[in-house]
Amino acid sequence: MHARLEPLHEIAVLNHRLFLNCLEDLDDAAARRRPSDDVNHIAFIALHVVDARYFLVRQMGGRAVSPFAELLKDVNRAADLRDPPSVEAIRRAWCAVEAKLERRFAAQTREGLRKRSRLRFPVGDRTVLGSVAFLLQHESYHVGQLALLRKCAGLGPMAYA
Repeated sequence: MHARLEPLHEIAVLNHRLFLNCLEDLDDAAARRRPSDDVNHIAFIALHVVDARYFLVRQMGGRAVSPFAELLKDVNRAADLRDPPSVEAIRRAWCAVEAKLERRFAAQTREGLRKRSRLRFPVGDRTVLGSVAFLLQHESYHVGQLALLRKCAGLGPMAYA
């Protein structure tokens, strides 16, 4: 792994663990319950995070298609998501992409990280490395949302352990 990726890799590993922790003891009914009409439910946010992680693998040069890509094609908010997959299906898809992401982290080169990204994220670094940093920050943001929604569902707090 290229040294510039090591701290980002640590964030990815931590987010993996925290995401799974947010889904712990969560049933499908609780995952689909919205605290209010203005707030997305856990299933929607978790699907978005899974889909974004598959996207991250592709941005790092890997081949990965989210198993929920077709389901999410025209979905922009929880109200658009008619029949979310089960919490277990979301968990399985998250775990499946983990190995792909690990391989991408291991395969990155200095030259690959310095390539100009085709995407325009709201960060100053327009390279692949900048895209990876943004996508992991985006993931962290949503893990925080999942942690809060978990509490709204009456479950214990997300734990770092």
